[in-house]
Amino acid sequence: MAIYTFGIVIVNQLLPNKMKKFTLFCLSVFLILSSSAQKLAWETSTFFNNQIFPAYSWAVSYLGTEDVTNETGNFFGDQNGQVGVIIGALKKGQLVKVEIEANEIMDKSLVEFNMLENAENFFAYPQILYKWTVLENWKQPKPVNVKINVYVNNQLDRTEQKRIIVRGINECPYVVTTKHGVMVDLNYVYLSYVNENHPIITETIIPEMMKEGIIKQIDGYQGISEGNYDAVYKQVYAVWHYFNKNKFNYNSLNSYYKGNVSDVPMVQAQFVRTFSEVYKSKQANCVDGTILMASILTRMGISAYLVTTPNHCYLGFSLDGSSGNMSFIETTLLGSDVKDLDADSRKIIQDTKLTNSDTYYRLTSVGKSTYDNFIWALLSGYNNYKKDAEKFRSDDAESVFQVTPDNAQAKFLEINYRLLSVKHYREAGLLPINQ
Repeated sequence: MAIYTFGIVIVNQLLPNKMKKFTLFCLSVFLILSSSAQKLAWETSTFFNNQIFPAYSWAVSYLGTEDVTNETGNFFGDQNGQVGVIIGALKKGQLVKVEIEANEIMDKSLVEFNMLENAENFFAYPQILYKWTVLENWKQPKPVNVKINVYVNNQLDRTEQKRIIVRGINECPYVVTTKHGVMVDLNYVYLSYVNENHPIITETIIPEMMKEGIIKQIDGYQGISEGNYDAVYKQVYAVWHYFNKNKFNYNSLNSYYKGNVSDVPMVQAQFVRTFSEVYKSKQANCVDGTILMASILTRMGISAYLVTTPNHCYLGFSLDGSSGNMSFIETTLLGSDVKDLDADSRKIIQDTKLTNSDTYYRLTSVGKSTYDNFIWALLSGYNNYKKDAEKFRSDDAESVFQVTPDNAQAKFLEINYRLLSVKHYREAGLLPINQ
């Protein structure tokens, strides 16, 4: 209003009478347009509480790649995005563009759209053009400077500079709760570490495994008949024997997590070695060992599953290709010796009939009995599954929940019981990390 008053004074003092009315009209229009072009109220929005997880980027890189609008009409862009903006209010007809830049990890990324309706607290997430060869080698958490530009009707509203932590490629997020109290099950991200295409499998592991003579061929489910799954068990044992003979052992690494389960926001993540790292070190925690075997079995044509609980992970595999006929392996028993068990447990193992080659396999085991060890791992895996059987959630289970600090712990425990099919998520588009 002070500008308008000052303008009137200038007009009255300096302009002839015949121009005053027109000039005052123009000044009024200018002030009206200026007031309608007020800055937007917006801020940077991050899915992982000011962090980016490369493992998640890999997992979702080919899942839902089209820009989408959600059902409530307050979101547009990449439904699996990690960085975007939240805008306080937008009006119907406005053209909005969001640009995000962080040269270390991405090319300039943008999303542009026309508002179809008025909206409050609108989220816009560009599909980030990551530099994938950079992310797959990003080993340690590191801060990255990010620049965000927001345009309205092709005019720059403002620029925001943000410092975001990029986690290491080995940090796998499996549950996140946003600051809006939305808890999301991300256990499927573990499957990005399963790499059935790794050249070590075809060039080293399978050729060396075949030399052992436990199996004569790899044929997936071709050798099974109704009720007879010898061919599958033998192929799985061939893999188990290979790792035991080559002295792969269980070795736990501490998991990383951010915040208490009941906190909002919260991220829980597990340290997971890539396939090549496990093979080189011959050390594996429960997730590592499961991923190692799942990778090879998938390559051999056997349907593998990651079985997760709130504090553990082990392997499942189908006996006939269906999800209704499963067997399970406790992968932490890699490298263990059945001689350490009590006499009753050893007798149960030795009395277990699995294939028509049981006697031969036991006689040909050198040193530690890899076959008895295999039976032990199968029995332990089955017992683990049996005690929690009713809790496990399938691949198509709901994954997004509204939580409060009072029920967050219970929901966290509930959603972490998963049977994750490698085949299912590969068909959906989840990609493995190339390491």
